[in-house]
Amino acid sequence: LQMALAKFDLDDLPAQTAGWGPAPLVGDDHVTFQQFNKADRIGRVADWLGVDRFFRRGERYNERMYGSAANAGTNFDYIHEMDENNFQLVDSSRPVQRPLQRNFRARQMQFRKLLQKEQERKEQQQYGTNQKMKRSIVKEQQRAFKQWQRRGGGARAGGPRPGGRFGNDRPKDRPVSVQVRPEWKVLEEMDFPRLLKLSLPGIGSGVDIGDHQYGTLHFYDKACDRVSVKNSVPLQRCGGAFFNVTTAEDPVIAEIAKTGIGRVFATDTILAAIMTAPRSVYSWDIVAERVGDLLFLSKRDTGGISNPVDALTVSETSIDPPPHDHSTMNNAKDLATEALYINQNFRRQVLKRDGDTFKMKRPEIPFEDESGADVSDTAYKYRKFVLGQADGKPLEVVCRTEQDGVVLGTTGEVQTLTIKAFNEWDSSQSGGVDWRGKLDTQKGAVLATEMKNNSCKLAKWTVQALLAGSDAMKLGYVSRVSPRNSAQHVILGTQQLKPIEFAQNISLNLDNCWAILRCIVDSLLRQPTGKYLILKDPHANLIRLYSLPDGTFESEVESSEDEKEEEDQ
Repeated sequence: LQMALAKFDLDDLPAQTAGWGPAPLVGDDHVTFQQFNKADRIGRVADWLGVDRFFRRGERYNERMYGSAANAGTNFDYIHEMDENNFQLVDSSRPVQRPLQRNFRARQMQFRKLLQKEQERKEQQQYGTNQKMKRSIVKEQQRAFKQWQRRGGGARAGGPRPGGRFGNDRPKDRPVSVQVRPEWKVLEEMDFPRLLKLSLPGIGSGVDIGDHQYGTLHFYDKACDRVSVKNSVPLQRCGGAFFNVTTAEDPVIAEIAKTGIGRVFATDTILAAIMTAPRSVYSWDIVAERVGDLLFLSKRDTGGISNPVDALTVSETSIDPPPHDHSTMNNAKDLATEALYINQNFRRQVLKRDGDTFKMKRPEIPFEDESGADVSDTAYKYRKFVLGQADGKPLEVVCRTEQDGVVLGTTGEVQTLTIKAFNEWDSSQSGGVDWRGKLDTQKGAVLATEMKNNSCKLAKWTVQALLAGSDAMKLGYVSRVSPRNSAQHVILGTQQLKPIEFAQNISLNLDNCWAILRCIVDSLLRQPTGKYLILKDPHANLIRLYSLPDGTFESEVESSEDEKEEEDQ
């Protein structure tokens, strides 16, 4: 059998007459060759570069054998509609800092050591080895540091404030209210830390004694509540009689003492000074007289000069209080006089002095001034407080209190007022805030600053209002027209507070206040009949009790009258 062989026909290959290689394509049905993947390796059909390529290895051989992938076509590349040239790569990461070489650090440390040794050598050559010179340098540094502390550097840096719990960084500059004489005998010392631990709860709000209520009060002008920094009102000079009679010269107290009511007699100013003693920084003194079984607390006769008990101190508890040097305009004494002038005129300017009045049970005033006037815009109420038992009987304290005005409440009832005023002298020196910039928008911040700088004065005002039984306190904000002018002032605003609530805001513990008064009264009642002095030490946080000889603190008028009587005899 013969098997048929498969037929193998070759395609016709067109002849290339123009040169070597395949003939050019004719027509549109041809497809250009292009590999889909750049990694595909398609060998060349013919290569006349030589056989030495077969002995080479690596990338160059592949590139020459198959061609480079970078030279491949772009038929299958992805083309975005937008131009890629519009995009720019931004590197927002921080540049990586190359660490310093160890050798460079070592050379730097060595260079520093050499500089330090050279500096020490120069210092030794300059100052030598003289120990006396070194001690003088150390002493000078210590002296400069102490001066920096006295100027308030330690307080501003957060360190402890010298001068006690409530501030004042110049205790050596504080003058004593009265010079202690050698013949005075110290009976007892009471330091403030121990007094602050006392407590006497259960003391009521007090009761009025009979019809011993004197004076006539004017109604408060509510238009003053609309006063602001933008609508300020100049402070006017208001005339009238101002009475400041001490306990021993009060005829009403003498009359009450004869009736057997009370065992201790004082004014609200004196009791407030004793009850708020731990807050005080400046020196003050009170004269105590034992007459039989009775005790009279009075102010010392200063011969017409303002007594420290009555003084309205300014920035007493501030970190940087005003100096006592009289060569400056803003010294402590002149500022207290200015505050007294402001308070006397403010409490009368805010009243309707031409309108209706509120008369007490006795409209007349029990004392007269030098001009014979017996009319005042202040009401005087004599009240009684019971501080427990002493020697088997109630310890009654009779106090003369003051009230400055009345106002109609929301339901039409009459409410009594205690009117006081703050005064701004120079906020840049007093450590306070500028009232003209803060008072209208941040009145609480201004009040908080006054509570810090005038803690003792505010506590006294609150105690006086509570002793008088006032329904509210009216506080005014009075500032100088110019910091350099202490004679002209403007009212920038007012504020009304309740005394019992305000006492809590300023951390005034009334149980502790009554306990301090009871402690001092008990010490005086243990003494025999005579005259004694309660003195606040200007440089220490304590109170001293002195025994005084007979005839101490007698006025010059009385002594001159006695001399005339002896000459007539």
